Amino acid sequence: METIRRSDTFIVSGEGICSSVDYQVLTLLYQPIIGSTAFNLYLTLLNLMDRQTLISDEYLHADLESLLNRKLEDIEGDRYKLEAIGLLVTFFVSDSFTYEIKLPLSARSFVNDGILGEYLISAITKTRFKKILKVFKIKQTSKKQKYNISKAFNEVFSALEQREQLQETNLISGQKQRFKSLNEYDFNWRFFEESIPDSIFTTDQLTKAIRLKTESLSYVYGLDELKMKDVLLKSLDEFNQVNIESLAKNARFEYETRPLSTEKPIKIEKAPLRNAPIDPVDYFKTISPIQLLEELGDGMVSVADLRIVERLIDEIGLEPSVVNVMIAYIARTKDGVLPGYAFFQKVGQNWKRNHINTVELAMDFVKHLGSRSGNKTYYNKNKPKDIEVDWLDEYIKNLD
Repeated sequence: METIRRSDTFIVSGEGICSSVDYQVLTLLYQPIIGSTAFNLYLTLLNLMDRQTLISDEYLHADLESLLNRKLEDIEGDRYKLEAIGLLVTFFVSDSFTYEIKLPLSARSFVNDGILGEYLISAITKTRFKKILKVFKIKQTSKKQKYNISKAFNEVFSALEQREQLQETNLISGQKQRFKSLNEYDFNWRFFEESIPDSIFTTDQLTKAIRLKTESLSYVYGLDELKMKDVLLKSLDEFNQVNIESLAKNARFEYETRPLSTEKPIKIEKAPLRNAPIDPVDYFKTISPIQLLEELGDGMVSVADLRIVERLIDEIGLEPSVVNVMIAYIARTKDGVLPGYAFFQKVGQNWKRNHINTVELAMDFVKHLGSRSGNKTYYNKNKPKDIEVDWLDEYIKNLD
């Protein structure tokens, strides 16, 4: 379909309701990039949505023209901006559209994204950028001479005799950071804990969030238990508490400054990368992100590329092996050049919505994408044949 008609219908759905902080982020951070008319389109679509069901009635695009007092072709241009920046996902079937509203990133995620932060600086100048950031700064309260006496859940509520596991997905939820558990990654916690001096840090301070982040960083950046011990100790604040953001930054710095001659600390079983062809499913389940990126980039792996892997696992919640398939697929379709995180974020959210949580499902999905694009794949022609991962070509050849 080339153009939208005034008679085409649409509905609006969403993943939640914007908070006052979300509105502040949209107004001060997103609006300078997308412009006031795209910002107004986002708010209009958001307010058409029922706050209880998170879905709207059916409307005509002629209704949208009247509400915004703008021509449909101009509205469509603003829609593209919302889609590109990650605030809107559009679906189409049988002359009917579904506009899925996405909540904005937090101020911290927006600024640290890199691409979005640079575009904001370009739009408002660096001086105004620094001034705007002061609005989102949080004043830290002093923790000196304060003791945490809060009760734990099990100290207040008695245990239930029968436990029924409940899991509902279609509920309103904010964008909280997720810490992905790496079930297939062998991190020796006993060795790690015993290597930490009790006089500096006791292991009972290792919360679930810290443990999962430690495991994730070890996996992504190829740091063994001793390296992660050093990283953790460098991440302690003045009260000997682990700062998770510092933990991540120090892990990246440890990778970046590693001696090149000792860069093989990954402990998981490694696939025979340069030997006879192996099953592609096993390949993506056993290879580490560093190994995969080395294969795709002739041995060069940047911190920025590994940061993308880290965020796809922690923030989007993708399985590590699924991330491997995604990276390989995107690298092939982008002629060996990896785009920025904003691109991966959009693809990752799409895969997450489609419940792609195994290598098998990821490869089936890639097969579907390949068939839609005419079975085309792209290669780095300078890459030696003996280290190419030809799973995508072989997989798509079997479509018929």
